[in-house]
Formats: sequence, C-alpha cells, structure tokens
Amino acid sequence: MRYSTITIFATIAAACGVPAHLVEKDIPSKTAITNVHVWNGAGFSAPSTVVIIDSIITNANTADAETTVDGRGGYLMPGYIDSHCHVTSCSYLTAMRANGITTALDMGTFPVSAVTACRAEGVTDIYGTGAAGTVNGTAISKIPGFPQDSFLASPEAARTFVANRIQEGASWIKVFLDPLGPDEETLSTVVAAAHAAGIKVVTHATSYADYSEAQTAGADIPCHVPLDKPLDAASIQNLTSAHRHVVPTLIMMQSIVNNTRTPYIAYTAAAEGSVTAMNAAGVSIAVGTDANTSPYVPANPPFGTSFHAELALLVAAGLTPTQALQGATSVAAHAFGLYDRGSISPGLRADLVLLSADPTVNIANSKSIEYVWLAGVQFTPGAYLEVLLCFNRKPVRLYGENGW
Repeated sequence: MRYSTITIFATIAAACGVPAHLVEKDIPSKTAITNVHVWNGAGFSAPSTVVIIDSIITNANTADAETTVDGRGGYLMPGYIDSHCHVTSCSYLTAMRANGITTALDMGTFPVSAVTACRAEGVTDIYGTGAAGTVNGTAISKIPGFPQDSFLASPEAARTFVANRIQEGASWIKVFLDPLGPDEETLSTVVAAAHAAGIKVVTHATSYADYSEAQTAGADIPCHVPLDKPLDAASIQNLTSAHRHVVPTLIMMQSIVNNTRTPYIAYTAAAEGSVTAMNAAGVSIAVGTDANTSPYVPANPPFGTSFHAELALLVAAGLTPTQALQGATSVAAHAFGLYDRGSISPGLRADLVLLSADPTVNIANSKSIEYVWLAGVQFTPGAYLEVLLCFNRKPVRLYGENGW
C-alpha cells in the first residue's frame, strides 16, 4: 500500500481531537468514486461510478474498495492541464493543485532539472522545456544566469541548442520570437533538429510577424496571440491545414494591455479577435495562463486562479464552455503528446477533479472543486489541518491549499 505524505501526522491529529475528515488518510489501492456525472469528452454522463486502482483509472467493479467517495451528484472532470506557465518555485504547484490543475507545462524555467525536482507524489505533475532559444538583447536574454547556449545566432548554434536541451531532459523545445531574431533560417534549423529527434517546438509569438515566422518554419505550437493585429484568413488557414494547436494565454495578453496602458482595442480586436477567428475555423485551442512571478515580464498572472480566468476569457472570445474544458484537458494532452491523461478512461492516469456544479452550464463552475486526485492521491482544497500540539496547544498548519 502507498501512503500519503502526512500519514505520519494522523496519530497526532487524532490524539489532539482533529476531525477525521480533515486528516489525509493512507492512500488505498482501490478507490470508488460513486454517484458522479462523468466527463466523456463532450459532456457528462448520467450518475455513475469511477474506480481507481493505485494510480490508474480502471473498469473494475466496486467490490473490496478500500475507500468509497460519494460524489453526491457532482461532476467528475479529468485533471486540468495548464499548457503554459513558469514554475520557478515548487511551492507554486500547491496553488495549482488547489485549483484542479494536475499537470503543469513549464515553458522556460532553466535548467530542466529545477522543474523535474518538483515532482512528488500528490503534487501537480510538471514537464518543462528548459531555457528558451533566443538572441542577445531580448528581454529574456537579460535574465541573470541565462545560458549562453540558448543564443541562436546561427543555424549551427540552433543545432547545438536543440541537442543540449534534449540532453538535459526537456520535453519540448521553446523558442522566443522577437523582432531581434532569430531569423527564419535559424528557426527552421531548430524545428528540423527537434523534429529529427521526435520533439515538438513551441514558440513565443505575440505579433502577427511572429506567427508568420513560426508557421513558415513549421513550428508546432504557437503560444500567445498577436497584440498588433489579428490573424487573417491566410494565417489561420495555415494553422488548420497543418493541424497545429495554439495556446493563446488570453489572461496574459489582457494583463499586458492593462499594465502597459496600451489601448484596450489591442486586446479586443487583435488578441481576442484572433481567438474568435481561430475557433470559428476549427483551430485546436489549449488552455494556458503564462502564470509567473518574473520581474522581467510586463505581467504576472497568478498560479492556479488565473487558469479559471483564462477559461472565462476563452468563452468570452467565442468558445463554448465544452470547448474550453476540452482545451483544459484532452486537447492539451493531445497537443503535447501526454497520452496517459486528459480523459477519464480505463488505463489512464487517475488525475481527476470533482466539481459540485456543471461547468458546461456556466464556465465559472470550473472553480467549484470538491476533491482533486493526482495519480490516485486525493486532495481536498480548502481543508486545512490544524493540529493543536498537546505540549503548548499552539495551532500549527500542516497541510492545505497553500501547501506546507
């Protein structure tokens, strides 16, 4: 049997009179989640049951389940995936977990080992690109300690950059597009080298020209949307014909406009307008926030809560709540090749979120989180365990939505 990270405190909690429902229990090998409407990729089922064995969703029956969770008619979603964030501290994962985010895709924290070091049982799973490729003089190139092998001054430098990121363990290759560069030949070399190694290329693209360069080079996943002018029919046709996915990060684009006092039409016409047009054309849109705490960027969407703001902005831009939820789950998993998650199906990782209200009726209900499971480990957002240590009765917060 596997054990939760705070099993050690259960005896202390019981001795001090802490209510049993606030104490994280041993993680059972078989859990039955009953009386829930189960997400099927396009909506919710009639009340049903989902069974987890260890860390995997199964089609087993409920017999001999060590734990049964009554969903009370709630709505069971796959765990949310934030497809664009910058996790420079493992502590940020606790805020993400409390908001139902079971997978975080870091798009630039370096080295990659700083990201993978955050992996732990019962914590939001995380993958990363390592340092993005760029050229000298861009905003990210001025970050202290920025690795020199990420400067893409030539095609040869591009090949070295890709090889080094792969050797470090990067899950994808990230390139920061900017008026300063890299040029199209160098970017095309990055894409060719990455694809030869079976790795996708993600691009930072915040202008129409950035999108054009990314599409010409064959990059796989543009992140952000233009703030200068909306994508036109030709650009969107390129996205659909190549079956590319896009991560718009509308919350970041809106925050940049607000913080820089740019006329708001830059958001409504260019950023939001591009998402409206892409969605109407059938472009696959994944949910990402660009959550970060960096002093080197113009906006810092908060970890966790900004994810639900992003869902709302996508719906305001024309996605249905169902499409937004797909972008937060199955679309994101498919875009980044995470085929062990994103759906509620036997054999997949048991990353789940139980909601008390239907998010397809109102996308704000994405926040009505009752429980979260991360590879079968159950977490209750908002349930703090305060153990009164018997020697002085001083409250000590051990576990809750803000972590330890």
